[in-house]
Amino acid sequence: MLLQAHAVMTTQPKTMKGIRYMQPLDYLKNYTGKNVFVKLKDGTEYSGKLRLTDNAMNLVMDETKMVTELNKLVAQLGTVFIRGSNLLFVSIEPEKVTFFEQNQQQQTQPQEESKDLNDEE
Repeated sequence: MLLQAHAVMTTQPKTMKGIRYMQPLDYLKNYTGKNVFVKLKDGTEYSGKLRLTDNAMNLVMDETKMVTELNKLVAQLGTVFIRGSNLLFVSIEPEKVTFFEQNQQQQTQPQEESKDLNDEE
């Protein structure tokens, strides 16, 4: 009973001087049962339904799909566990994630000029 009460308390917005705020983990926990988009530090991307998250941001996702950077399906994985230390980001609004063609990404990035060591004289 004590554990259940604690879990409920952590998901409630806290107030400080009349301002309501939530911790990021509490906010993420409110998206349990909803679709999320996850990118890992190694560049792999997953889309699925968030089942569970903990204080280390470990995730359990259902109906998970591995996708490429252009949102093309690589594999259907079902239920997966993702270790929180591998996360780069979690999008709670996967419908707003925009994918660009590889050549469009290169055009939008500023061109870096490479300097030749011989030109410094």
